[in-house]
Amino acid sequence: MNKSEAIQIANDSLQMNLLNEGNTQFSKVVRYASDEGWWLNIPLANFRKECHFLICNEKARTIRHLCIKANNILSPATKFRVKDGIADIFISAANPKKMVDVLQGGTKYSFTKHLVDEHRY
Repeated sequence: MNKSEAIQIANDSLQMNLLNEGNTQFSKVVRYASDEGWWLNIPLANFRKECHFLICNEKARTIRHLCIKANNILSPATKFRVKDGIADIFISAANPKKMVDVLQGGTKYSFTKHLVDEHRY
């Protein structure tokens, strides 16, 4: 699975061309220390506009579509670990229903409320 394929699956499921290469980030499950999950790297300025994320779990054959609306997360620098103006986020796949950023330096922010849909392929 790659970003273009995931965008196509999500757009087909939504029955509209909402997502594209420019407004969507894509992440696959990767290992981090003793955990597995998804990395999101979001420039702080991007929190001022609508951001879409497709997080793919190839084992489960699912793609989760997250959307953070413009200005929905105020002061993101206080919620996430930040390096060079970029929010560095790791969502653990251990409990996929929680969808929480588990990195030290963050506030354990839950992305559950940003879940738009889950697409099976």
